Amino acid sequence: MTSVSTEYFSWSRLFLWLILISLSLFGLCYIYSTGYIGDEYPVRENWQRQFVFLLAGGGLFFLFSHWDNRRFAWHLLVWGGYLSSLLALILVLFIGKEVGGARRWLELGPFLIQPAEAAKVFTILAFCFLLNHQTKHSWLLRLATILPVLLVPALLIQLEPALGNALLLLPPCLAVLLVKSCPQKLFLFLLCVAFLFTVASITGLFWLRSQAPANKSLSQALRPETGQKPGFLHGYHLKRLHSYVSGQGSWNERQSIMTVASGGLKGKGFLNGTMKSLGYLPRTVAPTDFIFSVIAEEGGFLFGSLPVLLLYAFLLLICLYWGATAANALDCSLCTAYSTLILLHILVGIGMTIRLLPIIGLPLPLLSYGGSFTVSFLLGLGCVAGTRMHRSNLPETDSRSVLHINLGRLFQFRLNRF
Repeated sequence: MTSVSTEYFSWSRLFLWLILISLSLFGLCYIYSTGYIGDEYPVRENWQRQFVFLLAGGGLFFLFSHWDNRRFAWHLLVWGGYLSSLLALILVLFIGKEVGGARRWLELGPFLIQPAEAAKVFTILAFCFLLNHQTKHSWLLRLATILPVLLVPALLIQLEPALGNALLLLPPCLAVLLVKSCPQKLFLFLLCVAFLFTVASITGLFWLRSQAPANKSLSQALRPETGQKPGFLHGYHLKRLHSYVSGQGSWNERQSIMTVASGGLKGKGFLNGTMKSLGYLPRTVAPTDFIFSVIAEEGGFLFGSLPVLLLYAFLLLICLYWGATAANALDCSLCTAYSTLILLHILVGIGMTIRLLPIIGLPLPLLSYGGSFTVSFLLGLGCVAGTRMHRSNLPETDSRSVLHINLGRLFQFRLNRF
């Protein structure tokens, strides 16, 4: 039987630590770069704050990666964190700091806390827990119990408003449901539909952009009206959609594409980015939503974009591998849900910098500046790393069968046992 110490110091754990440290260093360096204008000007202290956030998140990651999710204390923490995040989401609607017409932050001394980030993590943890601890009940009863756990925080986040964070709760939970219960034929059908929808969306997007200057009806439909009451989509949502489908795009979109393209193959060199230094790429969004543009400009494709993409790919592969070799259904669900959440942040965070996706405002894990997201992300990743503790309870002869079973759960096809 594999020992706990051997499993804890496995190659996958060591590789994960190297990936996290590498991404964190990338983030610190380029957050420093976004605050650098020239030698005669002081550098903004965002990178110092980010270093503190990384230390706090690293401590939580280390703690949760050693915490067995079968223990009552872990269950108590998950539900305590879930209820606390709901309370914080309610408080932020009344006493939160308003920025740009949205109340998303609670002031705590010199720091601003965004409850939606913690709510995303604890909602996913609570969803996976309920889904795997009500196996004796009917599906209708289980969904009636689980859906409020998912929809209540999503609704509260949307009221801030923060549509991107609210919608981000749905795909990880849907992925868990598909992996856990979707029949193979239905899964393949949905996969084909998703592929066709993606192709049709990309084709339609390029057609709309080619027709946007003459398509006045589309412009009028997406243009926010004066005095319009806020609904599901607010005025700035319509403005972003209008810019996204237009051929020209908004200022941020145009500057982001030019920033990425100007880096070329090898980049301009660290601290030598002109687009961000001269303020063409706005300094308010350069260290957060558009940090990838700064990396692409100064590091180029070879030394900036490619290393980041590879590090993210390895991070996803490790989480999926842990889900495929999980010891129980809860561990598999946690790895599946969190892998989906990471993938969404990567796709949106990079896609909106090159106009493949509309501007939603989702940060890149460990690269973008932000305390609430960084700490919450590492906390959730620690819960995923903690699933490896259960591997020590499996005989080595069962490892291959567990791998086959859980690969079937993750990818919905059967593997023949050797």
